[in-house]
Amino acid sequence: MDRAAAHAGVPPLILFLVVVFTAILFAVAWPTYFVTHSLHAAIVPLLAVVGTWPVLVSLWRPWPSWLAVALACLVSVPLRSEPGFMLGWPVPFHLALAFTLAAVVVRGSRDAVAVAVAGTLALMLFNPGEVVVGWIVGTLVWTVVCLLLRWLLASRRDLRREETRTSEQSEMRVMAEERNRLARDLHDVVAHQMSMIVVQAQSAPYRLQGVTPAIHAEFDSLSDTAREALNQVRELLGVLRSDAESGATTPVGSDQIGPTLQAARRAGMDITWTIDPAAGTLDDTTGIVLHRVLQESLSNASRHAPGGTVLVDLALQDGWATLTVDNGPATAGALVPPEHSGGAGIQGMSARVRTVGGTFTALPAADGGFTVTAGVPLGAR
Repeated sequence: MDRAAAHAGVPPLILFLVVVFTAILFAVAWPTYFVTHSLHAAIVPLLAVVGTWPVLVSLWRPWPSWLAVALACLVSVPLRSEPGFMLGWPVPFHLALAFTLAAVVVRGSRDAVAVAVAGTLALMLFNPGEVVVGWIVGTLVWTVVCLLLRWLLASRRDLRREETRTSEQSEMRVMAEERNRLARDLHDVVAHQMSMIVVQAQSAPYRLQGVTPAIHAEFDSLSDTAREALNQVRELLGVLRSDAESGATTPVGSDQIGPTLQAARRAGMDITWTIDPAAGTLDDTTGIVLHRVLQESLSNASRHAPGGTVLVDLALQDGWATLTVDNGPATAGALVPPEHSGGAGIQGMSARVRTVGGTFTALPAADGGFTVTAGVPLGAR
């Protein structure tokens, strides 16, 4: 009825002190047993062992140890030969009984505690009548002290478990945020560039002069390969992306907005833009967020509205930087059919903007196009 398996390890110092204490109890119990009790000399050492050495065993087996000491005390009651002695058993036995009772109360199961306390109180009834009440009260007080110690140790164990669980959850959260950051950066950088390759490869035969059927087929093969690579990147993003979004970013700021727009135009996108001259002074956080939104918006426009006109506006006013990307509907005979991406890009843009206290909207336009608007406070952190 005890939980000794959970307490198999005993600190060396505690073990040493208990061994010394047990040895002292035995050394005192053997020669002094005859002072208060009458028993054959050959049996006394055996009874002294049963009445004291369970103190050491109680470090691992509290319940059997208490039971052994209680039996030794019970056997000694009818052997008491000194009428004036206030105990029914020798003092070393009583100390051993108190120690093993404490071991059961602190570490035993609830059933074991109930039986041990009840059994000890019953033993106190065998003491001389004039001191029975005192011994019962003393036993109850000792039990309360041991219960308080049990509660204290249990609280410390629960606290350690909670700290361990919190630490593990924190590590898992950091790992999830890092995976999400990696997924979003892959989506913003790699997927964007792959989309540009697809658009450029498929529009090249129509933008360039003198393209032979063989070269046209080569461009088609390049486009198919790039699209397959883009799909594989999206599958990888699905594995990496977690439910929570992180605001971490890679060090690419507002100085990349212009080159990104130029790259989109070179890829064959019909794009015009208006950039506030002060955009070059944007802080890193604001520039990074707006650049990522621009990349994703252009990628979406190339996938879902190929051939459509794209208008980009970046304005700084009243402490806010506002980026608007408005793409028109796909033109007739568009080369790249619309693809479904599951909305991960829009979710990522929204999370990135809101992480720095900004506002984000992505809504279909009346003409069949799509408008993305991201507002970020200047000096966002």
